[in-house]
Parts: sequence; C-alpha cells; structure tokens
Amino acid sequence: MQNGLVAEVLVLETAGFLDVMLGTREGQAVRNALVDRQIHVVDHEGIRVAIALRELRRIGSLSEVDLMRKLRLLAEAPFRAHPARDLLVASAAREDLRLGDALCVELSYRLAAPLVTTDSRLAAVWSHSWLVTASPSR
Repeated sequence: MQNGLVAEVLVLETAGFLDVMLGTREGQAVRNALVDRQIHVVDHEGIRVAIALRELRRIGSLSEVDLMRKLRLLAEAPFRAHPARDLLVASAAREDLRLGDALCVELSYRLAAPLVTTDSRLAAVWSHSWLVTASPSR
C-alpha cells in the first residue's frame, strides 16, 4: 500500500479524497493511511468532491440525506488547504498530467510529502505517490 514509506505529512489527491467520502473499500484503506498524519490538499479538491457527490445524488446513487451528511463532513474535514493559485504556474508546466492532478503533484513536490491516491495512472507517473488499494474481498 505505502511502499514501506513512513511520513508525518501527506498530500491527499482528489480520487482518494472522494473514495474516503464515499466509504469505499479503497476509501477505508486511505482513511487508515491518513491516521495520525498532517493531511494537505489543494483547495479546489473539496469543490471537485462536492460536485461528484452532487452528481451521484442526481443520478440516484446517493440519497439526499447521505449527500447532506457527506457535504457536512467535507466542510469539517481537518485538512490543510493550499490555494490552487499558488501552485498554478508550476502545475501548468506538468503537461503530462491533467491540471487537477498536476496541482496535487506540485503540492506534493513543494511539501516533499507523499501523494496519497487511489488513481493507479497518477501513481505510475509520480514516483512520490502512495497508491492505496483495498485488499481483495473474501
């Protein structure tokens, strides 16, 4: 899961953030990886997660009650948010990545902190990633 690495500070990427909010098996694994650590995010990630949650509500995969509960949790998440504008110029130079991913990679780079993700594609291109996967169900 974490390539044997230990870190006090972690950067949480949007896919992992959404998995935590949805309570998926991967989300539970991410949550376990975050325990007792300082978690940093790019400020746009909360909005991206909220948009995804609203879309799940729109298509009927999430109840209104669950949506509101998750949005309250999102608003109270104890993560340190960094302004995307401060990372934008350097992120734009990372042309091999989607801009949202590049913002997270740039924050990981600046903080010298592992990037926690459930996105195997992103983990493959950023060597300072912790690709978090769930154990196969039995």
